[in-house]
Amino acid sequence: MKKKSERQIVYERAWKYAKDNFCEILVIVGEYDSGQRCQHISRQLLEKNNEALVVVTLSFVPKSGVNVHFINNVDGKYIDNTLGYLSKKNTYFLISQHSLSDIKCVDMNKMLVKKKEKMLNILFTKDEITELGIKISHI
Repeated sequence: MKKKSERQIVYERAWKYAKDNFCEILVIVGEYDSGQRCQHISRQLLEKNNEALVVVTLSFVPKSGVNVHFINNVDGKYIDNTLGYLSKKNTYFLISQHSLSDIKCVDMNKMLVKKKEKMLNILFTKDEITELGIKISHI
């Protein structure tokens, strides 16, 4: 029997948790940035539109894994301006939403790391993280 990868283990645990605890959201295709800096791309939109929100999600990517991923809520519609067309097959679950006033002075890199750490600590015990070799890069 083939051993599961760390990303597969995280995906399976996160999928069950997300289905039980978060709301699935429909995300429309936005611009394709490809910069792999979703935390900054979603934050930048708030500079142009202070009514928009930064949305923290669990994004499940078929045959790839799960990611803590930042998108936007604009006029009640969720939009992914990082992955663009690549987001079409992903499944998204809403973790939290933040207005400009909530995150105006927040270091977005630190926010992403904290959200990833928090999610891993919800999904796994400290012993499991060590035993399974789970790292922040697996989510």
